[in-house]
Amino acid sequence: MTMTVVDAGAAVAEQVLDLLERWRRRLTLSPREQSRLGPHLRAVDHQLQRLARRRPRLVVFGRVGVGKSSVLNALLPAPCFAVDVAHGCTRQQQQAMWTPPAPIPGLQAVDIVDTPGLDEIQAEAQGRLARRLALGADLVLLVLGGDISAPEATALTELRRCGKPVLLVLNRADTWTPTERHQLATAISDRVRQLTGDGVIRITPLVIAAAPRQPQQLADGRIRSEAAPPRVQPLREALLHLWQSDGARLLALNSLQAAGRFQRLLMRCRLQQRRARAQQLIGRYAAAKAAGLAMNPVMLMDLAGTATADTGLVVQLANLYGIPLPMAGPQRQALLRQLGANLLWVGGAQLGLQGMLGLVKHLLLAAAPFTAGLSLAPAGPVALAQATLAVHTTRLLGRLAARKLVAGEALRLSPSATMMQHLVQQQRPQPPWLCWNQFEEFRGQPLTRKDAVLLP
Repeated sequence: MTMTVVDAGAAVAEQVLDLLERWRRRLTLSPREQSRLGPHLRAVDHQLQRLARRRPRLVVFGRVGVGKSSVLNALLPAPCFAVDVAHGCTRQQQQAMWTPPAPIPGLQAVDIVDTPGLDEIQAEAQGRLARRLALGADLVLLVLGGDISAPEATALTELRRCGKPVLLVLNRADTWTPTERHQLATAISDRVRQLTGDGVIRITPLVIAAAPRQPQQLADGRIRSEAAPPRVQPLREALLHLWQSDGARLLALNSLQAAGRFQRLLMRCRLQQRRARAQQLIGRYAAAKAAGLAMNPVMLMDLAGTATADTGLVVQLANLYGIPLPMAGPQRQALLRQLGANLLWVGGAQLGLQGMLGLVKHLLLAAAPFTAGLSLAPAGPVALAQATLAVHTTRLLGRLAARKLVAGEALRLSPSATMMQHLVQQQRPQPPWLCWNQFEEFRGQPLTRKDAVLLP
């Protein structure tokens, strides 16, 4: 490992920390938002503190009794986690600190976290547990005691969906012959490829024996099983190599993800809080515009009033969602053009239809003196059509404007997208576990279907 790669990772972590600290200082929440999102914000703050201290987190997953605690104890200078030879004994999350045997630029220490067995909880909760714990992990260690079981497959799929790098470990190598170990490792590799493609750090699991047992003959001739020294060198070397090459970068990426997730939660919270008020605002503009069009006999005033009302609606929606927009000058005149092709299409179609209806109404009113008032009869339905069109297009325009405004603001405030792309592009060749473009947060489409239903 060259110092250039290691130093580059440390520099990336420093850049990300500066970016996220500036984002955090700009972040303002109302008292209601603080009450609702306080725990999520504290989790982001803890992640930023770990980034500042260069303390990545390694989380271990696995079924009951596969030797998760034994694996971690074998990595530590002294055992920190309780073990049970007969059966697993981890009932709640436990944590310890591991210091690398040799200094790694950009990293101070690693927090390692032991978790309860996946099969100790109900099947429907396994995916939720994997996601909740993985969100705070910079690297996941999935310990297997044999072929992949259903709980492990569920956890692995969810971890991959979360974009977490996973290192597979096949423990208890001392219980199989070399041929059996090879066959089992091959079967696991095939199964993992079916579940995740190439989305783990390595398809072939690391084969170790964290707490091997060896037979010992006693003086009376009986055979007793005794503990033997752990054989975890492949895992130790893989972890050291990974921390040296990508440790700081993994920590930086996870911090960006945490900030991006919180930004999305905040956006959804604000959308939900302001949806009813946005609907009322659009309704008032629609009613006012419909009444004005129905009563106004001058076509040019119809068109001017429509354009003014639409621009005013967009500005009021921006104020409602807390998005600053220019209120006067040439920027105000270009406001609709900045909101995208769809918004322009709706506005243009509305003005065109209103113009035609306004022309018909104007001609009918102008002909009234020459037809003894008979031309006024169809002017009423034309005015009604104008009002109906005004209501429909105003509601459509309002929904589109809200979507464009919120989407643009989400991209502007997101601390993640540009830096994520930069970090991913730095990896050549790109590791399979660094395929971050699978996440909604970083696809350049900040509004998902779940977000869209909260729009007015």
